[in-house]
Amino acid sequence: MPFFIFKIRSENKFEFIAEEEKYRPAREKVRSLRAALEPDDSTTYRMVFAKTVGQGEKLLATTEHDDKIIGDD
Repeated sequence: MPFFIFKIRSENKFEFIAEEEKYRPAREKVRSLRAALEPDDSTTYRMVFAKTVGQGEKLLATTEHDDKIIGDD
């Protein structure tokens, strides 16, 4: 499975940036993108290990159920 790199803007707006097959190149790319950000910019960059871009977005997205404990039904 590849690593997907996303640009995340306010209000959880995701923009797919790149795909890397290995961890180190993905990590280096994210670090360089973060280093180039302006100090007052609210944008962030994240990478995620997923099968597809859509799955990566879903894993990064916060939901109202994030605080629910598994098995707490």
